[in-house]
Amino acid sequence: MPVVLLLDIDDVLVLPVGYKRGIPATLGTFTRRLGWEIPLPTEVDIEWFEASGVTSEWDSTAICLAGLLLEAARLDDRWIVPDFEEAMARLAARALDGAQIRPNYVAWVKAAGEAAQPGERPSQAALRLWRQELLPQLPRSDALEALLNILLADTHSLSCPTTAVFQAWMVGSRAYREAYGRPAPIEVPRGLLEEDQPLLAYEGSRALTHVWYEGRLAPAFYTSRPSRPPWKEPPPPLPVYSPEAELAAQRIRLEDWTPVGLGRLFWLADTVGLRENPTKPHPIHGMAAFAAAIASVDGIPEPQALQAAYETLQAGTLIGPLAEWAEFSWHVVLVEDSVKGIQGIFRAVRQLYERGMSVRLTVFGVAPHPGPKAEVLEAYADRLVPSVNDAIEEIVRLCRNG
Repeated sequence: MPVVLLLDIDDVLVLPVGYKRGIPATLGTFTRRLGWEIPLPTEVDIEWFEASGVTSEWDSTAICLAGLLLEAARLDDRWIVPDFEEAMARLAARALDGAQIRPNYVAWVKAAGEAAQPGERPSQAALRLWRQELLPQLPRSDALEALLNILLADTHSLSCPTTAVFQAWMVGSRAYREAYGRPAPIEVPRGLLEEDQPLLAYEGSRALTHVWYEGRLAPAFYTSRPSRPPWKEPPPPLPVYSPEAELAAQRIRLEDWTPVGLGRLFWLADTVGLRENPTKPHPIHGMAAFAAAIASVDGIPEPQALQAAYETLQAGTLIGPLAEWAEFSWHVVLVEDSVKGIQGIFRAVRQLYERGMSVRLTVFGVAPHPGPKAEVLEAYADRLVPSVNDAIEEIVRLCRNG
Protein backbone atom coordinates (compact mmCIF):
# COMPACT_ATOMS: atom_id res chain seq x y z
CA MET A 1 0.00 0.00 0.00
CA PRO A 2 1.78 3.21 -1.13
CA VAL A 3 2.23 5.82 1.59
CA VAL A 4 1.33 9.48 1.11
CA LEU A 5 3.03 11.48 3.87
CA LEU A 6 1.54 14.89 4.66
CA LEU A 7 3.56 16.99 7.07
CA ASP A 8 2.50 20.18 8.77
CA ILE A 9 5.41 22.60 9.18
CA ASP A 10 4.97 24.94 12.13
CA ASP A 11 5.44 23.31 15.55
CA VAL A 12 5.95 19.99 13.77
CA LEU A 13 9.03 20.36 11.55
CA VAL A 14 10.23 23.76 12.71
CA LEU A 15 9.70 25.77 15.86
CA PRO A 16 8.10 28.92 14.44
CA VAL A 17 9.93 31.35 16.67
CA GLY A 18 9.42 34.06 14.09
CA TYR A 19 5.66 33.64 13.78
CA LYS A 20 5.12 33.48 17.52
CA ARG A 21 7.21 36.58 18.08
CA GLY A 22 5.54 38.25 15.14
CA ILE A 23 2.14 38.50 16.85
CA PRO A 24 3.30 40.60 19.85
CA ALA A 25 5.80 42.45 17.63
CA THR A 26 3.03 43.48 15.24
CA LEU A 27 0.58 44.46 17.97
CA GLY A 28 3.35 46.29 19.77
CA THR A 29 4.00 48.33 16.63
CA PHE A 30 0.43 49.63 16.81
CA THR A 31 0.14 50.01 20.60
CA ARG A 32 3.39 51.99 20.75
CA ARG A 33 2.02 54.27 18.07
CA LEU A 34 -1.05 54.81 20.26
CA GLY A 35 1.06 55.41 23.37
CA TRP A 36 -0.39 52.40 25.22
CA GLU A 37 1.63 50.29 27.60
CA ILE A 38 -0.52 47.18 27.75
CA PRO A 39 0.14 43.43 27.93
CA LEU A 40 0.67 41.73 24.57
CA PRO A 41 -0.22 38.11 23.72
CA THR A 42 2.01 35.54 25.43
CA GLU A 43 3.14 32.13 24.18
CA VAL A 44 0.39 30.55 26.29
CA ASP A 45 -2.16 32.86 24.67
CA ILE A 46 -0.90 31.87 21.22
CA GLU A 47 -1.18 28.19 22.13
CA TRP A 48 -4.82 28.85 23.02
CA PHE A 49 -5.30 30.60 19.67
CA GLU A 50 -4.09 27.47 17.89
CA ALA A 51 -6.09 25.13 20.12
CA SER A 52 -9.17 27.17 19.16
CA GLY A 53 -8.51 26.50 15.48
CA VAL A 54 -7.03 29.93 14.68
CA THR A 55 -3.65 28.95 13.28
CA SER A 56 -3.10 31.89 10.93
CA GLU A 57 -1.22 34.72 12.58
CA TRP A 58 -2.77 37.10 10.04
CA ASP A 59 -6.17 36.25 11.50
CA SER A 60 -5.24 36.24 15.18
CA THR A 61 -3.22 39.48 14.98
CA ALA A 62 -6.01 41.33 13.18
CA ILE A 63 -8.60 40.04 15.66
CA CYS A 64 -6.47 41.18 18.60
CA LEU A 65 -6.01 44.72 17.24
CA ALA A 66 -9.70 44.96 16.35
CA GLY A 67 -10.56 43.96 19.91
CA LEU A 68 -8.29 46.66 21.29
CA LEU A 69 -9.93 49.29 19.08
CA LEU A 70 -13.35 48.19 20.29
CA GLU A 71 -12.11 48.59 23.85
CA ALA A 72 -10.94 52.11 23.00
CA ALA A 73 -14.36 52.87 21.47
CA ARG A 74 -15.98 52.10 24.83
CA LEU A 75 -13.82 54.76 26.49
CA ASP A 76 -13.86 57.54 23.88
CA ASP A 77 -15.65 57.84 20.54
CA ARG A 78 -14.16 61.10 19.26
CA TRP A 79 -11.38 59.36 17.34
CA ILE A 80 -13.68 57.06 15.32
CA VAL A 81 -13.62 57.80 11.58
CA PRO A 82 -13.85 55.30 8.69
CA ASP A 83 -10.29 55.93 7.44
CA PHE A 84 -7.83 53.65 9.29
CA GLU A 85 -4.76 55.91 9.22
CA GLU A 86 -6.72 58.96 10.28
CA ALA A 87 -8.44 56.98 13.03
CA MET A 88 -5.07 55.79 14.37
CA ALA A 89 -3.70 59.35 14.35
CA ARG A 90 -6.76 60.68 16.16
CA LEU A 91 -6.67 57.85 18.69
CA ALA A 92 -2.98 58.53 19.39
CA ALA A 93 -3.80 62.20 19.90
CA ARG A 94 -6.50 61.30 22.42
CA ALA A 95 -3.73 59.84 24.65
CA LEU A 96 -5.99 57.30 26.31
CA ASP A 97 -4.68 55.69 29.47
CA GLY A 98 -3.52 52.22 28.42
CA ALA A 99 -4.38 50.93 31.88
CA GLN A 100 -8.05 51.36 30.99
CA ILE A 101 -7.73 49.10 27.92
CA ARG A 102 -8.72 45.57 28.89
CA PRO A 103 -7.22 43.11 26.41
CA ASN A 104 -8.91 39.72 26.35
CA TYR A 105 -7.00 38.19 23.46
CA VAL A 106 -7.83 34.55 24.10
CA ALA A 107 -11.56 35.17 24.46
CA TRP A 108 -11.68 37.26 21.27
CA VAL A 109 -9.75 34.76 19.16
CA LYS A 110 -11.40 31.70 20.70
CA ALA A 111 -14.89 33.04 19.97
CA ALA A 112 -13.93 33.68 16.35
CA GLY A 113 -12.40 30.25 15.93
CA GLU A 114 -15.45 28.51 17.34
CA ALA A 115 -17.84 30.59 15.25
CA ALA A 116 -16.02 30.21 11.92
CA GLN A 117 -18.15 28.39 9.37
CA PRO A 118 -16.78 26.17 6.55
CA GLY A 119 -14.95 28.37 4.08
CA GLU A 120 -14.94 31.35 6.47
CA ARG A 121 -11.76 32.70 8.00
CA PRO A 122 -11.79 33.27 11.78
CA SER A 123 -11.18 36.97 11.16
CA GLN A 124 -14.31 37.10 9.03
CA ALA A 125 -16.21 35.24 11.74
CA ALA A 126 -15.04 37.83 14.28
CA LEU A 127 -16.29 40.60 12.00
CA ARG A 128 -19.66 38.89 11.69
CA LEU A 129 -19.98 38.33 15.44
CA TRP A 130 -19.00 41.87 16.41
CA ARG A 131 -21.23 43.34 13.71
CA GLN A 132 -24.20 41.43 15.09
CA GLU A 133 -23.58 41.56 18.84
CA LEU A 134 -21.40 44.54 19.73
CA LEU A 135 -21.45 47.31 17.14
CA PRO A 136 -25.13 48.21 17.72
CA GLN A 137 -24.22 49.06 21.33
CA LEU A 138 -21.31 51.37 20.45
CA PRO A 139 -21.22 54.98 19.22
CA ARG A 140 -20.42 55.82 15.60
CA SER A 141 -21.08 52.23 14.69
CA ASP A 142 -20.98 52.82 10.92
CA ALA A 143 -17.48 54.29 11.03
CA LEU A 144 -16.37 51.65 13.51
CA GLU A 145 -17.69 48.91 11.22
CA ALA A 146 -15.66 50.41 8.37
CA LEU A 147 -12.51 50.14 10.49
CA LEU A 148 -13.29 46.53 11.40
CA ASN A 149 -13.81 45.76 7.72
CA ILE A 150 -10.36 47.11 6.91
CA LEU A 151 -8.80 44.86 9.56
CA LEU A 152 -10.88 41.70 9.31
CA ALA A 153 -12.54 41.31 5.91
CA ASP A 154 -9.41 40.17 4.04
CA THR A 155 -6.41 39.36 6.20
CA HIS A 156 -4.71 37.72 3.19
CA SER A 157 -4.19 41.11 1.56
CA LEU A 158 -1.52 43.72 2.20
CA SER A 159 -4.37 46.22 2.43
CA CYS A 160 -4.96 44.74 5.89
CA PRO A 161 -2.75 46.93 8.13
CA THR A 162 -1.79 44.18 10.57
CA THR A 163 -0.90 41.74 7.79
CA ALA A 164 1.38 44.28 6.10
CA VAL A 165 3.21 45.00 9.35
CA PHE A 166 3.35 41.29 10.28
CA GLN A 167 4.95 40.41 6.94
CA ALA A 168 7.56 43.14 7.39
CA TRP A 169 8.46 41.62 10.75
CA MET A 170 8.63 38.15 9.20
CA VAL A 171 10.86 38.71 6.19
CA GLY A 172 12.48 42.08 6.90
CA SER A 173 12.07 45.35 5.03
CA ARG A 174 14.40 44.53 2.14
CA ALA A 175 12.85 41.14 1.39
CA TYR A 176 9.41 42.71 1.77
CA ARG A 177 10.19 45.22 -0.99
CA GLU A 178 11.56 42.47 -3.22
CA ALA A 179 8.61 40.12 -2.66
CA TYR A 180 5.79 42.64 -2.97
CA GLY A 181 7.22 45.48 -5.04
CA ARG A 182 6.29 48.14 -2.50
CA PRO A 183 7.94 49.81 0.51
CA ALA A 184 7.65 48.06 3.85
CA PRO A 185 5.29 49.77 6.34
CA ILE A 186 8.02 49.66 9.01
CA GLU A 187 11.77 49.28 8.95
CA VAL A 188 12.89 45.79 10.05
CA PRO A 189 16.53 45.05 9.19
CA ARG A 190 16.34 41.29 9.91
CA GLY A 191 13.21 39.18 9.53
CA LEU A 192 12.03 37.10 12.46
CA LEU A 193 11.75 33.96 10.29
CA GLU A 194 15.53 33.73 10.45
CA GLU A 195 15.08 32.71 14.08
CA ASP A 196 13.01 29.60 13.31
CA GLN A 197 14.54 26.42 14.74
CA PRO A 198 14.45 22.95 13.10
CA LEU A 199 12.52 20.33 15.07
CA LEU A 200 13.06 17.42 12.67
CA ALA A 201 16.41 15.85 13.51
CA TYR A 202 18.98 15.22 10.78
CA GLU A 203 18.58 11.47 11.29
CA GLY A 204 14.83 11.73 10.75
CA SER A 205 15.26 13.80 7.62
CA ARG A 206 17.75 11.29 6.27
CA ALA A 207 15.48 8.29 7.05
CA LEU A 208 12.53 9.89 5.26
CA THR A 209 14.73 10.80 2.30
CA HIS A 210 15.88 7.18 1.99
CA VAL A 211 12.34 5.76 1.69
CA TRP A 212 11.49 8.56 -0.71
CA TYR A 213 14.47 7.65 -2.90
CA GLU A 214 13.35 4.02 -2.73
CA GLY A 215 10.01 5.02 -4.27
CA ARG A 216 8.06 3.98 -1.17
CA LEU A 217 6.92 7.44 -0.16
CA ALA A 218 4.97 10.29 -1.80
CA PRO A 219 5.49 13.36 0.44
CA ALA A 220 4.18 16.91 0.61
CA PHE A 221 4.02 19.67 3.17
CA TYR A 222 0.46 20.45 4.26
CA THR A 223 0.87 23.93 5.62
CA SER A 224 -0.84 27.27 6.09
CA ARG A 225 2.45 29.08 5.52
CA PRO A 226 2.75 31.35 2.53
CA SER A 227 4.48 29.63 -0.37
CA ARG A 228 5.23 30.07 -4.03
CA PRO A 229 2.63 29.03 -6.61
CA PRO A 230 3.24 25.90 -8.70
CA TRP A 231 6.52 25.91 -10.60
CA LYS A 232 6.62 28.29 -13.58
CA GLU A 233 3.23 29.80 -12.69
CA PRO A 234 3.35 33.62 -12.27
CA PRO A 235 2.57 34.92 -8.78
CA PRO A 236 0.64 38.14 -8.18
CA PRO A 237 2.16 40.35 -5.44
CA LEU A 238 0.20 39.05 -2.47
CA PRO A 239 1.37 37.85 0.96
CA VAL A 240 0.40 34.28 0.09
CA TYR A 241 3.21 34.07 -2.47
CA SER A 242 6.22 34.78 -0.27
CA PRO A 243 8.44 31.65 -0.05
CA GLU A 244 8.08 31.04 3.69
CA ALA A 245 7.21 27.34 3.39
CA GLU A 246 10.19 26.83 1.09
CA LEU A 247 12.45 28.52 3.65
CA ALA A 248 11.29 26.08 6.35
CA ALA A 249 11.85 23.12 4.00
CA GLN A 250 15.44 24.24 3.48
CA ARG A 251 16.05 24.39 7.21
CA ILE A 252 15.13 20.71 7.59
CA ARG A 253 16.97 19.58 4.43
CA LEU A 254 13.81 18.58 2.54
CA GLU A 255 13.78 21.42 0.03
CA ASP A 256 12.91 19.08 -2.87
CA TRP A 257 9.50 18.21 -1.39
CA THR A 258 6.37 20.06 -2.47
CA PRO A 259 5.02 22.68 -0.03
CA VAL A 260 1.26 22.90 -0.50
CA GLY A 261 0.98 26.25 1.21
CA LEU A 262 -1.00 29.38 0.59
CA GLY A 263 0.68 30.20 -2.72
CA ARG A 264 -0.45 26.98 -4.33
CA LEU A 265 -3.90 27.10 -2.74
CA PHE A 266 -4.65 30.64 -3.80
CA TRP A 267 -3.19 30.02 -7.25
CA LEU A 268 -5.68 27.15 -7.51
CA ALA A 269 -8.54 29.27 -6.15
CA ASP A 270 -7.76 32.02 -8.67
CA THR A 271 -7.49 29.51 -11.51
CA VAL A 272 -10.79 27.72 -10.90
CA GLY A 273 -12.75 30.68 -9.52
CA LEU A 274 -13.11 29.32 -5.99
CA ARG A 275 -14.40 32.10 -3.73
CA GLU A 276 -14.21 30.20 -0.43
CA ASN A 277 -11.19 30.18 1.86
CA PRO A 278 -9.28 27.12 0.55
CA THR A 279 -7.09 26.59 3.62
CA LYS A 280 -7.42 24.09 6.48
CA PRO A 281 -9.96 22.74 7.34
CA HIS A 282 -11.41 23.09 3.82
CA PRO A 283 -11.12 19.66 2.14
CA ILE A 284 -9.53 21.24 -0.95
CA HIS A 285 -6.36 21.86 1.06
CA GLY A 286 -6.09 18.21 2.04
CA MET A 287 -7.11 17.01 -1.41
CA ALA A 288 -4.57 19.31 -3.07
CA ALA A 289 -1.81 18.12 -0.74
CA PHE A 290 -2.69 14.48 -1.48
CA ALA A 291 -2.67 15.08 -5.23
CA ALA A 292 0.52 17.15 -5.19
CA ALA A 293 2.33 14.50 -3.15
CA ILE A 294 1.57 11.72 -5.63
CA ALA A 295 2.16 13.96 -8.64
CA SER A 296 5.63 14.81 -7.36
CA VAL A 297 6.74 11.18 -7.65
CA ASP A 298 4.54 10.15 -10.59
CA GLY A 299 5.72 12.75 -13.08
CA ILE A 300 2.34 14.49 -13.30
CA PRO A 301 2.53 18.29 -13.70
CA GLU A 302 1.55 19.85 -10.42
CA PRO A 303 -1.00 22.32 -11.87
CA GLN A 304 -2.81 19.40 -13.51
CA ALA A 305 -2.91 17.48 -10.21
CA LEU A 306 -4.15 20.50 -8.23
CA GLN A 307 -6.95 21.21 -10.70
CA ALA A 308 -7.93 17.52 -10.72
CA ALA A 309 -8.25 17.70 -6.91
CA TYR A 310 -10.67 20.61 -7.21
CA GLU A 311 -12.64 19.00 -10.06
CA THR A 312 -12.93 15.76 -8.07
CA LEU A 313 -14.49 17.64 -5.18
CA GLN A 314 -16.89 19.46 -7.49
CA ALA A 315 -17.89 16.56 -9.73
CA GLY A 316 -18.44 13.91 -7.09
CA THR A 317 -16.26 11.47 -9.02
CA LEU A 318 -12.53 10.93 -9.42
CA ILE A 319 -11.12 13.11 -12.20
CA GLY A 320 -7.91 12.92 -14.25
CA PRO A 321 -4.86 11.61 -12.38
CA LEU A 322 -6.96 10.87 -9.28
CA ALA A 323 -9.00 8.42 -11.35
CA GLU A 324 -5.80 6.76 -12.57
CA TRP A 325 -4.44 6.48 -9.03
CA ALA A 326 -7.62 4.72 -7.88
CA GLU A 327 -6.19 1.38 -9.07
CA PHE A 328 -3.95 1.47 -5.99
CA SER A 329 -4.78 1.33 -2.29
CA TRP A 330 -3.34 4.36 -0.51
CA HIS A 331 -2.25 4.90 3.07
CA VAL A 332 -2.28 8.58 4.05
CA VAL A 333 -0.08 9.41 7.03
CA LEU A 334 -0.58 12.85 8.55
CA VAL A 335 1.73 14.50 11.09
CA GLU A 336 -0.10 17.55 12.43
CA ASP A 337 -0.39 19.64 15.56
CA SER A 338 -3.77 21.31 14.99
CA VAL A 339 -7.27 19.90 15.12
CA LYS A 340 -8.25 22.10 12.19
CA GLY A 341 -5.57 20.49 10.04
CA ILE A 342 -6.63 16.99 11.06
CA GLN A 343 -10.27 17.79 10.32
CA GLY A 344 -9.31 18.96 6.84
CA ILE A 345 -7.56 15.68 6.07
CA PHE A 346 -10.46 13.68 7.53
CA ARG A 347 -12.76 15.46 5.09
CA ALA A 348 -10.45 14.99 2.12
CA VAL A 349 -9.94 11.27 2.81
CA ARG A 350 -13.67 10.77 3.23
CA GLN A 351 -14.30 12.50 -0.10
CA LEU A 352 -11.75 10.24 -1.82
CA TYR A 353 -13.24 7.13 -0.23
CA GLU A 354 -16.79 8.10 -1.21
CA ARG A 355 -15.64 8.58 -4.81
CA GLY A 356 -14.24 5.07 -5.00
CA MET A 357 -10.61 5.30 -3.92
CA SER A 358 -9.23 2.74 -1.47
CA VAL A 359 -7.60 4.93 1.17
CA ARG A 360 -6.94 4.75 4.88
CA LEU A 361 -5.57 7.34 7.30
CA THR A 362 -3.14 7.33 10.20
CA VAL A 363 -2.74 10.54 12.21
CA PHE A 364 0.19 11.42 14.45
CA GLY A 365 -0.75 14.36 16.65
CA VAL A 366 2.23 16.39 17.86
CA ALA A 367 2.02 17.96 21.31
CA PRO A 368 5.35 18.53 23.09
CA HIS A 369 3.86 18.92 26.56
CA PRO A 370 0.55 18.57 28.41
CA GLY A 371 -1.82 21.45 27.90
CA PRO A 372 -4.83 22.61 25.90
CA LYS A 373 -3.35 21.54 22.57
CA ALA A 374 -2.59 18.01 23.79
CA GLU A 375 -6.05 17.66 25.29
CA VAL A 376 -7.88 18.48 22.08
CA LEU A 377 -5.48 16.57 19.82
CA GLU A 378 -5.84 13.35 21.77
CA ALA A 379 -9.44 12.98 20.63
CA TYR A 380 -8.45 13.16 16.94
CA ALA A 381 -5.06 11.49 16.61
CA ASP A 382 -4.34 7.77 16.33
CA ARG A 383 -1.18 8.41 18.30
CA LEU A 384 -0.04 11.44 20.28
CA VAL A 385 3.71 12.08 20.17
CA PRO A 386 5.82 14.80 21.81
CA SER A 387 7.89 15.31 18.65
CA VAL A 388 7.86 14.44 14.96
CA ASN A 389 11.06 12.50 15.64
CA ASP A 390 9.05 10.05 17.76
CA ALA A 391 6.95 9.17 14.68
CA ILE A 392 9.75 8.67 12.13
CA GLU A 393 10.52 5.03 12.88
CA GLU A 394 6.87 4.01 12.53
CA ILE A 395 6.44 6.05 9.33
CA VAL A 396 9.46 4.33 7.78
CA ARG A 397 8.07 0.95 8.84
CA LEU A 398 4.72 1.75 7.23
CA CYS A 399 6.51 2.74 4.03
CA ARG A 400 8.40 -0.54 3.88
CA ASN A 401 5.71 -2.89 5.15
CA GLY A 402 2.44 -1.20 4.18
